[in-house]
Amino acid sequence: MSIRFSVNGFPYEVHSADFAPDTTLNAFLRDHLQLTATKFMCLEGGCGSCVCVIRRRHPISQKVQSRAANSCLTLLNSCDDAEIITDEGLGNQQSGYHPIQKRLAQLNGTQCGFCSPGFVMNMYGLLEQHRGQVSMAEVEDAFGGNICRCTGYRPILDAMKSFAVDSTVQVPPECIDIEDSFELLCLQTGQTCRGSCPRPPVRDTQDNSHWYWPKSLAELFAALGQVTNGELFILVAGNTAHGVYRRPREIRYFIDVNRVPELRQFSIETDHLFLGANLSLSEAMEVFLVAAKRPGFPYCAQLWQHFNLIANVPVRNNGTLAGNISIKKQHPEFPSDVFITFEALDVDVVVYENATTQHVMSLLSYLNDKRAKLVLGGFILKAYPKDRFLFSSYKILARAQNVHAYVNAGFLIEWQDSQRNIVRSARICFGNIRADYVHDDGLELLLRGRDLYEPATVAQSFQQLSGSIQAEERPPEASPEYRQILAASLFYKFLLATAPRERVRERYRTGGLLLERPLSSGSQSFETIKKNYPVTQPVQKLEGLIQCSGEATYMNDILTTSNSVYCAFVAAKRVGATIEQIDTSAALACKGVVAFFGAKDIPGVNSIVTVTRETPEAEELFVAGSVKFYDQPLGVIAALTQDAALYAATLVEVTYARDQKKVFPTINQVLAEKKTERIVCLKNMEQVPFKMGPIAPGDVEGMGIFQMESQYHFTMEPQTTIAVPLDNILQVYSSTQWMDGTQGAIAHLLGMNVNSIQLQVRRVGGGYGAKVTRGNVVACAAALVAAKLKRPARFVQTIESMMEVNGKRWACRSDYEFRARASGSIIMLTNNYYEDAGCSLNESPVDFLTLPALKNVYNLADSNFRAKGSAILTDAPSSTWCRAPGSAEGVAMTENAIEHIAFACQLDPADVRLVNLQPGSKMVQLLPRFLASTDYRRRREKVNLFNTQNRWRKRGLGLSLMNFPLNTTIGYSYPATVAIYHEDGSVVISHGAIEIGQGINTKAAQVAAFVLGVSLEKVRVEGSNSVIGANTMITANSMTSEMIGLAVRKACTTLNQRLAPVKQQLGPQATWVQVLQAAYLQSVFLTATESYKLGDIPSYSIFGLSLTELEVDILTGNHLIRRVDILEDAGESLSPNIDVGQVEGAFVMGLGYYLTEKLVYDRQTGQILTNRTWNYHPPGAKDIPIDFRIELLQKSPNPVGFMRSKATGEPALCLAVGVLFAVQHAIQSARFDAGLPREWVRLGAPTTPEEIVLNAGSQVTSFTL
Repeated sequence: MSIRFSVNGFPYEVHSADFAPDTTLNAFLRDHLQLTATKFMCLEGGCGSCVCVIRRRHPISQKVQSRAANSCLTLLNSCDDAEIITDEGLGNQQSGYHPIQKRLAQLNGTQCGFCSPGFVMNMYGLLEQHRGQVSMAEVEDAFGGNICRCTGYRPILDAMKSFAVDSTVQVPPECIDIEDSFELLCLQTGQTCRGSCPRPPVRDTQDNSHWYWPKSLAELFAALGQVTNGELFILVAGNTAHGVYRRPREIRYFIDVNRVPELRQFSIETDHLFLGANLSLSEAMEVFLVAAKRPGFPYCAQLWQHFNLIANVPVRNNGTLAGNISIKKQHPEFPSDVFITFEALDVDVVVYENATTQHVMSLLSYLNDKRAKLVLGGFILKAYPKDRFLFSSYKILARAQNVHAYVNAGFLIEWQDSQRNIVRSARICFGNIRADYVHDDGLELLLRGRDLYEPATVAQSFQQLSGSIQAEERPPEASPEYRQILAASLFYKFLLATAPRERVRERYRTGGLLLERPLSSGSQSFETIKKNYPVTQPVQKLEGLIQCSGEATYMNDILTTSNSVYCAFVAAKRVGATIEQIDTSAALACKGVVAFFGAKDIPGVNSIVTVTRETPEAEELFVAGSVKFYDQPLGVIAALTQDAALYAATLVEVTYARDQKKVFPTINQVLAEKKTERIVCLKNMEQVPFKMGPIAPGDVEGMGIFQMESQYHFTMEPQTTIAVPLDNILQVYSSTQWMDGTQGAIAHLLGMNVNSIQLQVRRVGGGYGAKVTRGNVVACAAALVAAKLKRPARFVQTIESMMEVNGKRWACRSDYEFRARASGSIIMLTNNYYEDAGCSLNESPVDFLTLPALKNVYNLADSNFRAKGSAILTDAPSSTWCRAPGSAEGVAMTENAIEHIAFACQLDPADVRLVNLQPGSKMVQLLPRFLASTDYRRRREKVNLFNTQNRWRKRGLGLSLMNFPLNTTIGYSYPATVAIYHEDGSVVISHGAIEIGQGINTKAAQVAAFVLGVSLEKVRVEGSNSVIGANTMITANSMTSEMIGLAVRKACTTLNQRLAPVKQQLGPQATWVQVLQAAYLQSVFLTATESYKLGDIPSYSIFGLSLTELEVDILTGNHLIRRVDILEDAGESLSPNIDVGQVEGAFVMGLGYYLTEKLVYDRQTGQILTNRTWNYHPPGAKDIPIDFRIELLQKSPNPVGFMRSKATGEPALCLAVGVLFAVQHAIQSARFDAGLPREWVRLGAPTTPEEIVLNAGSQVTSFTL
């Protein structure tokens, strides 16, 4: 049996036996068609980098439907009769770029560019689905499944909203309209596609699996009849369940149900709504919108709202109602939103025992039915007239979109007497409490015959809920305490929202509403200096267009020969134990597995780092002694496919010695048990303690703990290395931020000369510190495999492996004390801080980066300030630098102490900052200006007034100041080569740093164009390599763009000096090309190599201020960031668009650090439990500030910076701590209303909705109307 489909107009026929039965569309596009615009990272539909568009013919209407889809979840064999469009098919250099691609590039919506194709295709799918008629609100709502770690989303949303029918986004005139046509070309010939290309040859025939494509219910049951009892089978629709629970490998029967018309029907009758089981969630939502206008079905509008919070657009486009319910059936703990809403509505299901026998049963009965071949045919939703019924449902998430529920709920009330609010019956349903708790039977019974809103009924309801809601402990889910309060709060919200207005206190009314986010917008203000153009000019990013079209090449896009192998780690699972035996026999017996290598196979030094000032300790590639952390690699499997390698790695059996120790995965556990041998003070910081006398009248004192947990970098491009034996060297393509460090580590590991290891890095899909040294674990493993097998080795780490194996941000804890005068002036501040090193002391920021940042902008000296920092060794992967390492923690610790002092003094935090500023600091001028420009005083008054008028909604303002000390003392060498071609005068640059999205290539080109006096279009920047870029220091610390810029300027100056005599000979009328051709004939060397050297740019300070206003729902802990103002001193920005993007992106990454990104470990084993997009949540497109205002300080040249500029990549992350102070402001008002004593609340990173609710003082038993 074969399937036929087309890709970008190019026809294919694939026999089901040609590929593994679970081959995904993503794997087919990338591995077999070499269409690499479609990326992958998470492989579970959670990041959006794999999105393409699929057009299918509906089995009933026969109309072609176009939908965005996650190619990493879509199974290849489910693509029969589909048209597939990828980003390079949408537009490219040959056929011309599509307007979406161009607009995203021109509005600066791409930085590292790895996520850009996914955004483009999601937007294209949205426009096709709605025939171009979309609103800005619909656009902004559509990107919940697309993660971008670089940009902060604002420019992406602007670009996409510019296509809306109600767009107010200003579009550059060179952007053509979406209606303008473009020609779809065949990607093989470059000619107009005529659909005549042959199908690819068959390969890798698979045995023992069966695919079926039934086109009727009868054919479906015929296929099921082929499945013998006990064998596993799967009904395939969207395959989105694989993104939640991994599909068993033992499945041999795959039945595609997409074209069974009986399962795709729907009808709206007078007394019921019928939804076919195989309707996608998006199709069901379309039906809800129609049904909501019919009598008896207005509640469908609420269903639409609830379904809109399920997963993301591509998942909803392909995931089905039956699929969602099937997950719930197999996994009772799954917090299904379809189930909880349908069960509250008493939805019945239609099931088929065979093609001709159907019957109706309740949803709960179906879930408990054990018949494996019972086919879910549809859902019957009853009519509920508004005058007799009341329905609402809720889903509370960790971020705005694309997250499963903390708790979800559905409530249906049938009135006995609607005028008097007397209840006839009630269905009260909660999800994600525990698997056996759905209905609150006691409350349903209690409410019958009662006035729903009568005070006694309300009081008894919450007494009942307090006893019956007993949430189970299920890490990494939120705590049982929070989920219990949240569930009761949702019922309270329901009462507040539905009670007659006169029965609810005015201050309480907003508590019944969910937070509603308006459209976001932003403003950007900066200075340009036309005489310096293209330097200071807001130009488009050099690689912007090819990134948006997917033509930009990343490491995993590089093709290798067909004898390549794929790699996967085998991980140790017992911390502290030593390994006695590794049995690889089962793994090596797997089809396609080639080899296993462990510590004994390493010919050189078993370490992934070279010993330097930053990495003084060796770090094992593979365990040789005791296991240092859970999932530490002990070896690597090499196989012919990645799937084979990953599976075989799980089959390796490890025998451990019986010497396991108690595990300490976090610094709090170390401190609690006083494990002093794990506490390392790297620098002699012993200081004479303050001798403080009795506290003077009016003075205040206090102490506190400020804790910032770790953060995963979440680069969109995985850690990737391809190692290729070539002649007698190893050619390495690695997604590294530090070629020199990776090159040296591989050479020492293999016992080879460094010149035998040659690296090439064209670009990297995001770094943030993750790829300085942590990527070496993949690079060294791939290099070992390639060297041993003498064949190319490709290692692309999965998200689970990256989060389990690789180090993250240094977590930090501050134990501080203070004494201050009544004015807030600091008399004494002490700070003992601890930072989590993981299992080694490498890359420590404790005294190198954190300590210099602690004084921040304040008048802190030996007379009033003491600080001592220690590193703590824990049983976790060795921590590493993460965007603004140490600096973010240093600034935050002091800012938090200032806020605490202001609270203790009962003063405005701005006034306490003003009184403590360092005399002569630039902040003395900036802070008053900023307070005035942001209207701080008036807005604080308005926030306080709002808080007095609202019990369950609170707002807060958070101010944050920053002096970011840019330390250039690790900038040893940054070479650059500039070559001019005499033929046409074009210029090429190659340098040793890495383009990771920060725009280093664009800035280098701007500098070269300015110094040489040529147009920017004449300049090209080539990828980096370890010959021209030999001995280059790390691309990190925000400083590299300026250092490479300086090296480029030196090289261009050298070239100008060489050309000067020729120009003088030819006179001023000579053109640039004439000068070059004459120089060539005179043997003038038109290539120059120069380098930044230590001291060329001294260290300097970067000042910044932010003001964050947010609104919090006290009952749920959810928030909206209403407005953020940022003023940052960027000197004379070399490239303002790029620098604004860096500020926005860094700040939003900081919002994730402080609000949503929670890492959870098993305290007994040390295993990380949050290791994928399902349970780790960086900010999404609707988590950014609603009103996002960025200003780069004007007329503020940096006297010591390169071309008077300042760095921008990291500092703004430090300013995000202000969001915690805004939360504190809001929580304090809630605590006051709750009657709690006035005391400082300990908030840290991250402050999730759970922390907000648990600190707000709400008591379920005191909920009243």
